Amino acid sequence: MSRRASPCTQTDITRLIKGALAAGVRLEQIAGVKLTRDGATLFLGEQTIQAETPGNEWDEVLKK
Repeated sequence: MSRRASPCTQTDITRLIKGALAAGVRLEQIAGVKLTRDGATLFLGEQTIQAETPGNEWDEVLKK
């Protein structure tokens, strides 16, 4: 049995990501890449705003 040819290579995935970045997609929006028999699909996610993490509740106690 011979190996089946890969549907896409690392070079193809690199081109996919570089193309998305050139099109204006921010790196933070890229959620992942899915490989299928037809090629690669780029998944985009929503940019989440990270709230400031509150300090430890004991910080205020120890300051006093």
